[in-house]
Amino acid sequence: MKKNLIALLLSAVMVLSLAGCGSRTIKVNQRTKTYDVDPFEVATVVSTSSETAEKKTVASVDASNLTFKEAPSLSEKVASGAISALDSRMPEKDSVFVAVADAAGNALEIGEYGGNFSMGGGGGSWGIARPVLESIIRYNADGSYYPNVIKSYEHNDDCTQWTFHLRKGMKWSDGDDFTADDVTFWYYMVHINNFDTKASWEALKDNKSGNFAVLNKVDDYTVTWTFESPKLPGAFIENGDFKWCWAPSHFLKDLIPSSFYVENEYWGDTGLSDEQVLANAKEKGYEYESPKDLGKNLCYYFWNISGLPTVNSFVLSTEEGHNSRDSELCILERNPYYWKVDAEGKQLPYFDNIYLKSGIEDNTKAFASGDLDRIDVGIESVSSLLSELGSVAVLKTVTGTNWGSNQITFNYTNADKNYADLFAKSDFRKAMSICVDRDEVSLKVSEGFLSPGQCAPLPGNFGYSEEWAKKWTEYDVTAAQKLLEGCGLTLGSDGYYDFADGSDFSLDFVSFDGSADLLYSTVKRYYDAVHVKTTLTNYEVTEYDKVIDDNNWVASMCPHMSVGGSSISERAASFVPVAQAAEWYGDYGTYYTDHSKGVEPTGDMAKLVEYYEQWVNSADNTVRDELALNIYNLHKDNLWSISYLEGANNYCLVNSSVHNFTDNLVSSDLFQYANIYHFETLFKK
Repeated sequence: MKKNLIALLLSAVMVLSLAGCGSRTIKVNQRTKTYDVDPFEVATVVSTSSETAEKKTVASVDASNLTFKEAPSLSEKVASGAISALDSRMPEKDSVFVAVADAAGNALEIGEYGGNFSMGGGGGSWGIARPVLESIIRYNADGSYYPNVIKSYEHNDDCTQWTFHLRKGMKWSDGDDFTADDVTFWYYMVHINNFDTKASWEALKDNKSGNFAVLNKVDDYTVTWTFESPKLPGAFIENGDFKWCWAPSHFLKDLIPSSFYVENEYWGDTGLSDEQVLANAKEKGYEYESPKDLGKNLCYYFWNISGLPTVNSFVLSTEEGHNSRDSELCILERNPYYWKVDAEGKQLPYFDNIYLKSGIEDNTKAFASGDLDRIDVGIESVSSLLSELGSVAVLKTVTGTNWGSNQITFNYTNADKNYADLFAKSDFRKAMSICVDRDEVSLKVSEGFLSPGQCAPLPGNFGYSEEWAKKWTEYDVTAAQKLLEGCGLTLGSDGYYDFADGSDFSLDFVSFDGSADLLYSTVKRYYDAVHVKTTLTNYEVTEYDKVIDDNNWVASMCPHMSVGGSSISERAASFVPVAQAAEWYGDYGTYYTDHSKGVEPTGDMAKLVEYYEQWVNSADNTVRDELALNIYNLHKDNLWSISYLEGANNYCLVNSSVHNFTDNLVSSDLFQYANIYHFETLFKK
């Protein structure tokens, strides 16, 4: 299904056929289907830019025939005795990952060692992770995927048991062995006990009972996940939340309090009090007020913790002043134990460091001077910047998947029945859509570069239809007022609508960090013109999330999690109320994970869940596509969120000396956004 959905995103640029695990021919081994490690055994790229398509193939490379090489800076460390020799730092040869192609299937250039890649500050909890995080599997731009940190995986005939094979001899970034013990430790000592605060991952729970999978260690490099009922690829290995399943047991074992212990056959109770654990953490340089804070930071946001071993391509520096995501210059250093090489056996990454720079006043000036190697730009600035920067800059397009820009949505589970009943009426949503002149919004919000549109897939995206893209977009004040009055609203003495019972009606929008300021200042006069009283309250993002989680809101403008995206597999919670995640379905999502809380969905909202559960439990790609379309059509029929402008692509300028930075990739949470550029393969020449 992935390939069918996401390949459409790139149809205007190229047609891709990738023999990765998401789309490859499988070999049958007794009762299991086995997927081997090599991504791109043959990667075919068919360009549509000419009438005669030229096919290119990228052959895989056998690591056993390679002689490994390392960066000069690492050779110096070996000579000084700071680290061991290269061969002892790498996995066994048949477990080494050989990178031969980028995420679009193009052959990678053999790079040169040295130098740094500089870009804007990390920012946010995930800022550092985006360019460096290594996941269980890795996605190509067309949605196919392949084993990444793990060497291979397989499942039995009914998908009740999944087997992960690790890379023999692989190391953590501090040189300690990476083994199955690090998987069992993560699962039993960190995850299902909710020490990492993320024990809500549906991928690891049985679809019917809700029980956690049973994880068993088969040997030092093999583990199995066993479910009571079938756990199909869409609900397990493809799941966007299930990005990793390991933690450095050698480093964390004295940081797990007894109060979080869950009995298991692999790890005993540490016997450590909460106070002892916090004291142990302080000795390692980590000071937190509670074990919960400690676990969340060290076991979930681990890439932000200086000195904590990872398997990522770059690790956070331990140098004071450069060892925090909040540092003015945050440095991510080459991992000397990284387990990937290029086609000539050169250990990746090529760059010595990634520099994340905060507080730069003028990004364009910094880019022109070489102080930054990549900057994001708006489409309205592209032409002038390319003219100004000349040969220094190369434009890269990142294909967008957003369903409309600057969405607005309503709290359908509002505790006030007046609001909940009003929002449930499609005529109200239609009125709020057609009461605004989208042409003016386009000019004021995007300087005319984004076309008027609706909350709908873009052309080329799965599920696109012109009818949907234009639904409720014709500006008509008179019709909007008629619809509002048809919903039972009556004009009050203050010139604004009230509810039928005479109580005040005010469409009080919430947003965060000023993200809705420009849109609200543009559309408020249109709302006033149809007698709808509105307000906008801005929150800091953490406070905003609490307001949403507490169901204490009326409407949201520029929400934290928009409806839509590249596919249901990217993040199901963007499309379906199956988690406490997206504003557009409010407490319906809470109910899905805990029937004692939230609000039970009805009608089409309930149908979304019904179709999703069928989708999760189907192994037939054709059936899954049909079910996905059913979900999309429910959104088309209801428009639970509305937009005044179409979705947009993203654009960035990259230093022209940077190689292997691919164009026309997809901005998607499923692909971990910037991670799809494979920073470990970038170099300057």
